[in-house]
Amino acid sequence: MRLLYSREVTLLRQGNDVRIEEFDGPPALGRFFKAGHLETIPSSRADRIAVLRHLALRFVPGRDYYESEVNRILQGVHADHAMLRRYLVDEKLLRRASGRYRRA
Repeated sequence: MRLLYSREVTLLRQGNDVRIEEFDGPPALGRFFKAGHLETIPSSRADRIAVLRHLALRFVPGRDYYESEVNRILQGVHADHAMLRRYLVDEKLLRRASGRYRRA
């Protein structure tokens, strides 16, 4: 039984190594992404902020975005685009004014 567990841990570690190699961002964030999609929003605030900072790079500084544009960009990353949008605003990575968003 112990050998099976050891093998599973090794396979998991190999899987994470593959994710990190395939991830087109900071290696520390690779474990949260698979094929360019955020699998889960990190529960740890530090990890969540790191992921959000990476996602904020998808927005051009100085450009205004309508909410529908923000949603479309974030939908390409995770199904719960509304929560990601909220987190980006709450962490002051996006600013919202008059129904438009801008990277902070």
